[in-house]
Amino acid sequence: MKTPKMVHSLLKEWPRLTWLMVIMHHANVDAQQFPEVPQAAGLMGASHRLEPIPPSPNYERWECWALSPNSQGHPKNKEKATPKALSHPKGRRSRGLSTMAHGADVFYLHPTLLLEGPEWNADVYDEEMNSEVDKWPVRHQASAFAGAGRVFAPRYRQAHVRIFDLGDSLSYAAAAIAYGDIREAFLHYMKHWNDGRPVIIAGHSQGSYHGRTLLKEFFDNEEARAQLVAAYLPGMDMYLNDFDTLRSCEGPEETGCLCTWMTYHDGYLPPWLVKKKERHSAETSAVPLCINPITWTTDKSWSPKDLHLGLVRPGFWLSRPRSLQGRVSEEGVFHVQRPEVFGARWFQRNDWHSGDINLVWANVHENVQRRTLMWHKKHNN
Repeated sequence: MKTPKMVHSLLKEWPRLTWLMVIMHHANVDAQQFPEVPQAAGLMGASHRLEPIPPSPNYERWECWALSPNSQGHPKNKEKATPKALSHPKGRRSRGLSTMAHGADVFYLHPTLLLEGPEWNADVYDEEMNSEVDKWPVRHQASAFAGAGRVFAPRYRQAHVRIFDLGDSLSYAAAAIAYGDIREAFLHYMKHWNDGRPVIIAGHSQGSYHGRTLLKEFFDNEEARAQLVAAYLPGMDMYLNDFDTLRSCEGPEETGCLCTWMTYHDGYLPPWLVKKKERHSAETSAVPLCINPITWTTDKSWSPKDLHLGLVRPGFWLSRPRSLQGRVSEEGVFHVQRPEVFGARWFQRNDWHSGDINLVWANVHENVQRRTLMWHKKHNN
């Protein structure tokens, strides 16, 4: 039984204990970090041949989709009827708009999670890999687009991360297998589920790499682009001459255009971009396309703090707004200052590739809805 003296002592220590519990809670929440691309990814004992190639996905089957109407209706996947993977982050609510009555379909392509091993392509029937895809990119990234409408996320035979280091014939062959799956998934979606609805193409990293090819094949002409709300493809360098007619977005309400950015700490440039800049210093076409995903403009000035709506941490917590500032650099990257959030000094880095979407999750969540509303306003008048 506690004595009055013991109770008094506990009350005196309560503020300190409260802070300790908060620290322990956040440490536990973010104990697991986003999967990071390993250094020297091309030197990991890669197989000298593409075979054995994993079996092709069958997009008639629910298990070949991370998110789709099929996955939502399957008895083994009941929780995806209201997808837990696309639930709102814990913590405060983000600012949203009402678009569901006049929404869009989002076709989302996840980034690379095949980071180890000798194989060149992932198996879409690998339950462990699928669990990681659902836990990290689908949950933390695809959720940012869910406010605009239905989200479709195909499983595909993603290429090993080493392809971006090596760039040899096997790398291109592995990438072709991955894009072949994505193309089949998109054709299946358009035939069975689209019904003339506006489309948003979204992805990250390898997903953006293949998303660019998808845009070139299906939306790089005036007639097809009319169905495109916008494309959000961060984490991959893209250039003006990648497309014939498609252009980079330059404002927060433009439609039929591309939003892309690569995130780094202020003043830092990755070595590959430094080398490219030295080789093509006089060519403006060699500067990557970049938009500021806080302001949704290409302005080179720092974004005001009050325009940042919130970031999502690894534990799927939505942190407070006004915690990040960024600007578009002359070199075509999105430079940011250190996020002003709890424990930021432990998360500081030069390369924020894994945070391209998470650092601006709430801004993406709001903007994808805004552009969808603008698309309907333009096309319904």
